[in-house]
Amino acid sequence: MSPLQVFPPRSALNAFSLPCLPDMRAPNLFYSSPQQAPPRLSSTRGNRGFTLVELIIVLGIILMILGFTAPAVVGILRGRKVEQALSVVSDVLERARIEAVTQNTYLWTGFLNVPPADSVSGQDELWILTFKSKTGESRISSPASILPYGPLRRVEGSSLVNKDKLPDNLSSLMKEGSSDFNAESVSSKALKWAGAGSSGAKNFDRLILSTPRGEALIETGNTDMPPPQAYLWFGLSKTSQGSVAPNEKDCAALSVSGLTGRVLVVRP
Repeated sequence: MSPLQVFPPRSALNAFSLPCLPDMRAPNLFYSSPQQAPPRLSSTRGNRGFTLVELIIVLGIILMILGFTAPAVVGILRGRKVEQALSVVSDVLERARIEAVTQNTYLWTGFLNVPPADSVSGQDELWILTFKSKTGESRISSPASILPYGPLRRVEGSSLVNKDKLPDNLSSLMKEGSSDFNAESVSSKALKWAGAGSSGAKNFDRLILSTPRGEALIETGNTDMPPPQAYLWFGLSKTSQGSVAPNEKDCAALSVSGLTGRVLVVRP
């Protein structure tokens, strides 16, 4: 070996050469070879819309599903008639109690069962409307001395009913000393309201008087303040032409304390 020779001969390098490593360079995204291009999908199927037969089949399936589910939905909605009545009546009575106490005044809440011939929906309706005296007095001198206090509330398909029209498992929950509100005599001074539109003026002759002390009293229309009852019973049921169907299950009641005006929902 010559003293000037620094590197080994080429033959030695070839003998001890390293194995080839894979190419780690990033692929060229802009200039890919034709062999690496993804296969193109045929556009013949992708650009074609639905055929008339396919649309008819889809519509048929939708109509079939609606046919199966519609009776169940209608049943659920029908079963909520009294649930709506409970919510509306309890809300109106509670608001009247709070307003009478906070405003230190007297408010009358009138109830009226409206037959289908006079109702807006063409079925039985329960109308509830709160009145207030023009002068803030505690007694009704005449129907002309009263003004509506709040909007008219309507509940379709439900009515106030007597206790004996309710199922035994519900009527048996009526507390001792309760007065059946719908069975009581109507007030001798009905509150007339002419805002019923085409159905004409209506007389609300079943009245609850809310006092500044929070009491809920049955208004009879007499000159003397009516005495408080222990509890007032409001029977509610789904009705047709004012009648409760035999074995009607969609019914409930409200028990209202005469001394405090507190409302309690009663269900069997």
